[in-house]
Formats: sequence, structure tokens, C-alpha cells
Amino acid sequence: MNYIYEQLAGLEAVSPFSYLLVLLGGILSAVSICYVPILVMFSGYMGKHADEGTGKALRITASFTIGMIITSAFIGIAAAFVGKSIMGLFTGYSLDVWIPAVVGILMGLQLLGVFKLKMPGQVQVKAKKPQTGLGAFALGIPFGLVITPCTIPIFIMIITYVAFTGSTVHGALLFATYAIGKGIILAVVATSSSAFLKDFTKKWGRCVEVIAGIILILAALYLIFF
Repeated sequence: MNYIYEQLAGLEAVSPFSYLLVLLGGILSAVSICYVPILVMFSGYMGKHADEGTGKALRITASFTIGMIITSAFIGIAAAFVGKSIMGLFTGYSLDVWIPAVVGILMGLQLLGVFKLKMPGQVQVKAKKPQTGLGAFALGIPFGLVITPCTIPIFIMIITYVAFTGSTVHGALLFATYAIGKGIILAVVATSSSAFLKDFTKKWGRCVEVIAGIILILAALYLIFF
């Protein structure tokens, strides 16, 4: 992750190498320890389709990823519009640290069962229809906004990179590429959603959620103090 961060920081123009770095950043973000809660939630969602075949799992994953891509593309466009000066103000007040840290703590407390955050009504209704790709698409849209403490360095670097280039097209495409990188890992999780995954989620899902919640809170606190 540090290599990708440093390479992006040294680039002065958008190139195919930029997209490769961002894609790898998305993949590494999805396998980071702080992303475990997302993978747990997604595997539990896909566990409902354990007996429906790989093709169905991939179609649902594609719909979910497209939802993330759309949200991510809008983030990229916004970053391009914001530009250098606002990004300097953003980092100057350490909002790039506090925002993901607070989100991480809230996600951790949610996983520990301290409180329950409900999804917007429409997304929640759609998510109850797992037999349709539309439900997965609607569920993927808010997940495009999820930033964990472990992934914040690469996320902020991409935003800064896009802001400095000032290109809305590249901004949208770079963040879409970042979402695709995460989607690749989700596809791996989906295709491994067999009866084993369904049983594992049922037996150990709560235990994994608690562990992931603790890790997420510790990572957020580390981000704040160190």
C-alpha cells in the first residue's frame, strides 16, 4: 500500500500506470484488515445464494459493484471540481483523519452491537429481494461511500491526485477503477459462497463481526493518536 501511495504522489499526469496503481489500491483496500466487516456482511448476503451457482453469484456481485462504481465516480467528479485549494483546507484541518476515524468507530460499535444503524428505507427494501440484481445494485450504492481507517491513505491520495489533475473525466474513471479493484475481491468472496460459507457465516458470523468491530475501533484510535 505504501508503494502505491508513493508512486501516485510522484506522478504529475494521468497515464495507464495511474489506473493500474489505483486498481491495485482497490484490491489491497478490500483485503485490508479494516475491510473485514464489509467482507463479512457481503459473504452473509451472498450466503443466501450458496446453492444457486457461480453464474448467479457473479451477476449479483457485478450489480453490487456497479452500484459502488456509480457512487465512486461521483466522488471522483466532486474531487475534480473541488480542486487544489479546498483539498489543502481539508487536509489542513486534519479532516482526512477525523472523518474516517469517526466512521470507523461508528462501524465498529455497530458490529459490536452497541447500536444499530438502519439503511435508508428504499435500500433496505431492495436489499430484501436478493433474487434480483436490482437489490444488489441498490445495496452497492451506499457501500461506495465506505472508507475504513486502513484504506484512508490510498483513498485520500487518489482524491488529492484527482483534485490536482482537475479532470472530471479522469476523476470519475479513476474512482470507478478503484471500485472495480474492490469488486474483484468481492467476486472472489461471492464465487466461494458455497454451503461451507453459508454454514460458516451461520456459526461464526457473529464472532467474526465482534473481532472485526474491535479491530476497526483500534485502527480508528491508532489513526487519531498516531
